[in-house]
Amino acid sequence: MQIISLAALTILDSGPAGQVSACAQAGFTHAGLRLNPLLATDQSVAGDHAKEAEVEGLMAETGVKLLEVGVFPVTATMDVEALRPVLALSQRLGGHFIVCPIEDPDEVRRLDTFSRLCDLAGSYGLGALVEFNPYSGCRSLGEAVALATTVKRPNAALVLDALHLSRSGGHPRDLAGVDPALLQLVHFCDAPAFKADGRSADELRRESRTARLLPGEGELWLEELLEALPRDIPISIEAPSARHAHLPAADRAKLALDATTAFLRKIGRA
Repeated sequence: MQIISLAALTILDSGPAGQVSACAQAGFTHAGLRLNPLLATDQSVAGDHAKEAEVEGLMAETGVKLLEVGVFPVTATMDVEALRPVLALSQRLGGHFIVCPIEDPDEVRRLDTFSRLCDLAGSYGLGALVEFNPYSGCRSLGEAVALATTVKRPNAALVLDALHLSRSGGHPRDLAGVDPALLQLVHFCDAPAFKADGRSADELRRESRTARLLPGEGELWLEELLEALPRDIPISIEAPSARHAHLPAADRAKLALDATTAFLRKIGRA
């Protein structure tokens, strides 16, 4: 059975405990949690025994399982060893993957950093997924595939984000030559069709974080994308939108699940 999960970014403001609760209320079986803070507003859970216990207790109570853990940007100054507490927590909560945007443009240095991150994540039973986007140090599917294969680690793979594939000028047909074993997770959303309109990195970042559409609301080639991916790949809905920000997290989660299941039903993939 194909897993449908909700990425933390969709309801990021609710924090890890709130994300578990919202996913349970909406009817999700799985959730993505941001356990490694990136923004100043992100909650820090690892190492805080009360918060760890709260998240663990909610997962046990609701039955919601942990799919992916964010976010682990590979930077020039990344302290890999410092990530042990959050990786240990991710393992204890049953996580499958960590998501690793690549922010370091230096190909030699980032390969070394990502190698060490893969090794440490692997020691906790976690896959390390390269995420490319057009405003990072790894801007395309080709660059991401090159890194995931060159690192030569069994737990290195890719997360394929529909919006990032589109905005980097890519298309589902580009996946034809990619080893299916590398395609471990898809971040699913919709958007207007891609236009090479010269938008800045800040504009692309803003769209990614605040202006995504739910599946079926836009013009992306989502059916083609799913056909190009392994049949059983987990779908993680990542669709943060400022137009829904006023709604409670559980309502936003329910909108995401309903739109995605309706879309999958429409294309015969329910």
